[in-house]
Amino acid sequence: MRKLVALIMAMAMVLALAGCSGGNTETTPAAGETAAATQEAGGEEQTEGGTGEVTTVTVWSMYAEDEDETTQGPRLLKLAEEFNATHDDIQIQVTLGKTYDNIVTAIASEGTPDIFQMYWQYAAPLAANGAILDLTSYVDNDESFDKDDILDAVWDLCMVGDSIYSIPLSASTTYVLYNPSVLEAAGWSEFPTTVEDLIQCAKDCYDVGGTTQMGLSPIFPWQDDVLWPAMVEAQWEDADGNPDFDNDGIREAYSIQKELIDYQGGYTAVSAWGSDWYSTRATATDPVLSGVCAMRFQADSGLGDLLANGAEAGYEYGTDWAFAAVPGNSMLTAGVYEINAKTAHADAAWEVLSYLSSAESMAYLAEGTGNNGFYMPRYSSLEALTQMDVPEVVKDAATMLMEAELQSFPMSGYVSEYLAAISTHMSQYLSGTLDLDTAVANVQAEVEAAIQ
Repeated sequence: MRKLVALIMAMAMVLALAGCSGGNTETTPAAGETAAATQEAGGEEQTEGGTGEVTTVTVWSMYAEDEDETTQGPRLLKLAEEFNATHDDIQIQVTLGKTYDNIVTAIASEGTPDIFQMYWQYAAPLAANGAILDLTSYVDNDESFDKDDILDAVWDLCMVGDSIYSIPLSASTTYVLYNPSVLEAAGWSEFPTTVEDLIQCAKDCYDVGGTTQMGLSPIFPWQDDVLWPAMVEAQWEDADGNPDFDNDGIREAYSIQKELIDYQGGYTAVSAWGSDWYSTRATATDPVLSGVCAMRFQADSGLGDLLANGAEAGYEYGTDWAFAAVPGNSMLTAGVYEINAKTAHADAAWEVLSYLSSAESMAYLAEGTGNNGFYMPRYSSLEALTQMDVPEVVKDAATMLMEAELQSFPMSGYVSEYLAAISTHMSQYLSGTLDLDTAVANVQAEVEAAIQ
């Protein structure tokens, strides 16, 4: 079990660096814990006078405690309270503020928690080590669980082989945030819709009138090893599921990044610019709002902050700033729930999980903090979000999420090794210390060695 914990910790560091697990599920957890249940049994069955046997299902969440009842943590507690009020046989006990290391350490040896929040990419090693429950039969036999209502691409993140091991609780993608005035000054009245035009637009916007310091930085705010390949619809595996990094799509994805980096001053200059501006993302001094940068990548979770901070500084959505879908496919990431394989009451745990991920529950969670929206993985919850009294930018993002062609890094038991190899060798290519052929070959060799 110590090997399992070490494996997941290593994966966490690699995936954080790769930008593959970002999105609106990564809420900073609080130190304390909050329980929502009529018992504090830690998952044990107990008898309550006059009511018969009561099963307590424990749920550990990464969402933080908060006095604001509209944030995701308190909303989850509210759902648990409503369930408990209508069920005598099952009660939900929620603990907030847990991190993935808390969770993995616990499930490596304990039957608690019964249900836990996790990042999608950890399912393969957890399943291989027998740490999580195969949910396929539960999903297939639960008529109330509308699988078809969930975004197709999200289901791909819930599968390990042909089996379902996760149930999605959120979905997130990346857009291009841009300054219409800068694009117009560079001769672009409309946002580009192809990758080729995106690169040309970024070049045209670079140093417009001597004021725009960056057209589009491929490595700001992160060097992303998933988004660019997705944009050109590249694949990381062959048709049989074997790692395949040495292909035309991958080469195109990194070649166009390097082309743009070199055009805008080189890797050192672009990296230094990104470091200077990193902390200003989604604030009133965001480089896109001020026109210092023509466009940049932005996760949907930051759009609400951009709206609020931009308005405070006098920037208007739709006029001074806008966002668009990335050309080609868009990167997808998701938060998920999983059930502990050591749970003493799997059926009750599934009933709770089915409730928490139902269309009704997700529509409630979709209202988000301050009723400003939160992106859920069901079509119905995204559609409901477009009908709520939320900012127009949130409605637009929900619509784009429903319509986008979404792509994620493939689920496998060697995700960490693959992404580590990509990050190491392709960074050397982008910085000019390795040629493309050598960098690609090094990645392919390392990932093949990892699965021997």
